[in-house]
Amino acid sequence: MAFTFKHGDRPVEGYTIQRAVGRGGFGEVYYAVSDGGKDVALKYLRDNPEVELRGVEACMNLKNPHLISIYDVRQSAAGEPFIVMEYVSGPSLRDLLTAEPGGLGSAKALFFLKGMCEGLSYLHDRGVVHRDLKPGNIFYDDGYVKIGDYGLSKFMSVSRHSAHTSSVGTVHYMAPEVGSGNYSRAIDVYAVGVMLFEMLTGRVPFEGASMGEVLMKHLTQAPNVDGLPEPFARVIRKAMEKDPQHRYATVDDLMTDVLGAEAARSSLSVFNPELSLSVAAARGASDPRPGVGAAGVPAFGPPPPPRAAPPPAVSPYLAAGGKPLAPEVSMGRVRYAGFWIRTGAVIIDSLVLLLPTLLAQAMLPVLGGVILSVVYEVWLLGSWHGQTVGKRACGIRVINADGTMLDSGDALRRTLASFLSTFTLGFGYLMAAFDDRKRALHDRIANTLHIYADEDVPMGARKAAA
Repeated sequence: MAFTFKHGDRPVEGYTIQRAVGRGGFGEVYYAVSDGGKDVALKYLRDNPEVELRGVEACMNLKNPHLISIYDVRQSAAGEPFIVMEYVSGPSLRDLLTAEPGGLGSAKALFFLKGMCEGLSYLHDRGVVHRDLKPGNIFYDDGYVKIGDYGLSKFMSVSRHSAHTSSVGTVHYMAPEVGSGNYSRAIDVYAVGVMLFEMLTGRVPFEGASMGEVLMKHLTQAPNVDGLPEPFARVIRKAMEKDPQHRYATVDDLMTDVLGAEAARSSLSVFNPELSLSVAAARGASDPRPGVGAAGVPAFGPPPPPRAAPPPAVSPYLAAGGKPLAPEVSMGRVRYAGFWIRTGAVIIDSLVLLLPTLLAQAMLPVLGGVILSVVYEVWLLGSWHGQTVGKRACGIRVINADGTMLDSGDALRRTLASFLSTFTLGFGYLMAAFDDRKRALHDRIANTLHIYADEDVPMGARKAAA
């Protein structure tokens, strides 16, 4: 796909485009020069400009050496919006990770971590959460680590549940609570933990054949930090806690914990970015990088070793084994259903079954009601995508813990497990009130989860994908 503008074009008065640099999530990025000779980055907001402009507005007047400066928002003669930004000549963290696929080493990782935390601390102190932290948005320039791309930034005080959460952030760096519309500073802390893991190992903590599979791992699995030295293993575990209340309260707390280790302080104190990073920046000078997550092949460092062929494309509606994912998982909108809403669903199902149960017991004493209840649950859970009459009325759904929808076998296993909870005089249900993922005893036995159902996502798409 060709870029909209070419060398010599002047879409905004006072600036001449030198060349295209890359495409971001919302538009195109160009290296330009002002009439007065100042190098700038022009970002043309091609798609959904109102989303990015909201984030830019929150950060327009922020000044910090670890944030890429936003100079102005301008319009072309045709009314097209452009963001005028600080020009950054150095490489992005993504470029460095591509050039060093085995990881950056602890000293370089600490240098980037410290710069990121200082920039984020400034943002958070002013009530702004970035929401889209990833290596492509982190840059090195003239001795400083700089954070860029404010297209998704948002004031924490006005954060609320949004129907568009599936587009927020990048799936490999997305905190579990993003799907429920929770945009506190804790999601930036989580992303920092993911990037620290990647800087040390050269890979993200959770990978999968589909977006839904990766999202489910963020929701259910802990990062494997075996083999990582302290304090890194401890810090990554805490930064990536599923419950945001259990993470570091601030990025300053995270950095303090890291620097509490003598080895980390010593490693950082002897690191010289001018020697380790400026060479890479100089090699990339012919390929200017503006202050956004620009796409492109790094022009510095040795070429990375050949990589294995990527896995075949998999529908985002399917898990790795080809089993359909629940729509909420595919869209990143997983919210666990708690004790009281589930109790309401049980009451409704009990009322639905009351008369048929009496008739069944009259025909087959003792076992009639049990058999009817099993048939009712298995049939509906398997055919109604994890719902019964009560669950559908209350807007909740049962899914497997790996994010896939229940089939008939799953429904039978889950129904039999629910009877075990009933035999504990109801105490098995009470566990949902104290579990981090709202699991009752039968959820643990059957390895299932209760979540709020998102009926806006058509189930037919899943069947077509399968």
